Amino acid sequence: MSATETRSSPLDALAEIGPRRAGSDAERRAAGILAEALAASGARPRIEPTYVHPQWSSVYLLHCLLALGGSLLSAQVPAAGFALVLLAATSLYLDLSGRFYLLRRLFFRRASQNVIAPALGESDRPRVILCAHYDSGRTGAAYNDWALRGFERVRRLWPAPVSPMAVVFWSMALLLPALGLRLAGIDANWVSILQLPQTLMLLLAAFMLGEISLSPTSPGANDGLSAPLAALRVLERLRPEPLANAQLHVLLTGAGETTQQGMREFLRSHRKELDKESTWFIDLDSAGRGTPRMVRREVPALAQPMDIDLLELGELLADADDARALLDLGPAGGASTAAAYGYRSAALTARPADEFVPIGHHTPADRIEQLDPDAIDGVAAFATDLLHLLDRDLGRRQRSA
Repeated sequence: MSATETRSSPLDALAEIGPRRAGSDAERRAAGILAEALAASGARPRIEPTYVHPQWSSVYLLHCLLALGGSLLSAQVPAAGFALVLLAATSLYLDLSGRFYLLRRLFFRRASQNVIAPALGESDRPRVILCAHYDSGRTGAAYNDWALRGFERVRRLWPAPVSPMAVVFWSMALLLPALGLRLAGIDANWVSILQLPQTLMLLLAAFMLGEISLSPTSPGANDGLSAPLAALRVLERLRPEPLANAQLHVLLTGAGETTQQGMREFLRSHRKELDKESTWFIDLDSAGRGTPRMVRREVPALAQPMDIDLLELGELLADADDARALLDLGPAGGASTAAAYGYRSAALTARPADEFVPIGHHTPADRIEQLDPDAIDGVAAFATDLLHLLDRDLGRRQRSA
């Protein structure tokens, strides 16, 4: 299968409308195109409006500036400095997990939308929601090769699993003990030395985030187009053998590249109907280049493990097929957001090796010409087999109940 064949798919029009920044008219038009593609596959989609704060890099820049200000202020007014860093760290942790927005509320909201295709047929079965985001994120120097190599060195040295934003969070959190010493009246040079590495890390992060805020949007082919295409192919694969014991829903979210706000809004607006004991999320992301992989843990602020039952099923599939593998760590996605809200979740992606970010992540080179249709088919096949195994497992549970 060639890149030309990829262009002839129902998602060809997505590439034609250009970068799909969250809250933009291009993102809105992309939602309509995806709804048409889902309808052509036999689903009955609807577009659900949401409101999001798409300026994630500016939001986190504000967090860094507050923490930097608190670190500098602590030398003169320890209580005020400690309070500023504590506010920044708490707000950042809650924001990254998607649980609550504090400082983000200071920024304006924009209209976005989720495309939802509810299951056909019986509604009393367990619910499995197949997810993917379709927007594209901003570029920036933080996504260049030299920056990624620097992050990989930090990741190997860091004592816990981290993502770039987790490093920022821990830089704030690790400032608090030193500022607590100042608050206790200890004002020695070695306390300043304790503050220095975290303060420098926050200063670097502030420059990086400010530059991202001013950068153009990536075409978002692998990180934006490939996963919805894989979700459509899952529907095609399931047509001859649909799930017998579960109802399959499709959720294509906007504002995924602004810390999964589309997924967050879906969870918050539908929480009364989404029973945590009978709802499963399978999130597809960056499926266009590399080997199909299931992610063990995603890292927003703290590492969020995926559902153990789904991981065991994924391990069975990977053991049975050398063309599949597991990925130990990945960036925060829809699966970790759902998991933060207490839902059983799994994440599927593609990587050429055990790398944290996908190829072309948030770069101008992430174009449709670079997609590998075999990788997209591989992720779709992995997801389909996972759904069938989960369906059989749910059937066994229902019979034994």
